[in-house]
Amino acid sequence: MIFGRKPKVEAAATDGAAEISPEVARRFADAAEAAGSERVIAIEHATERLSRYLRDHRNVVLTAAPLILAGTHEAPELVLEQDGGFTMSSIDAEGTASMDRVSVAEVVELWGAADLYDRIEAALRSAAGLAPRPTGAIVAGLGVAGDDRASV
Repeated sequence: MIFGRKPKVEAAATDGAAEISPEVARRFADAAEAAGSERVIAIEHATERLSRYLRDHRNVVLTAAPLILAGTHEAPELVLEQDGGFTMSSIDAEGTASMDRVSVAEVVELWGAADLYDRIEAALRSAAGLAPRPTGAIVAGLGVAGDDRASV
């Protein structure tokens, strides 16, 4: 099944590329391996944090869910279910769409933690009847960027 819309990372074309020494190739391979390890650690960390957030706010999720985090009511793509789990649209080999249960780790990997929290915040604000947070307001609170006149 194909989940989400994570863009496929394509390797750079090697046609006509300059030859590199075995030592340089080894350094590249080591750096690539380290990047892969860091990716796994980042996903594990983000999965733990999101799982903790969902546990800490279980009562709210029970009351407000299901929350559509991506897509529309007619065609949901990502849903936070009442039990704190996720369902995501997928397409099988024949092109048939369905909503399938996915793990928190899969959601974090495909959607990214910051995007997920933004979507959860927006869905909960909507469920509470609050206006959406203005763009940049989250980072404005950190003093990094955004609209310093934004009220939340």
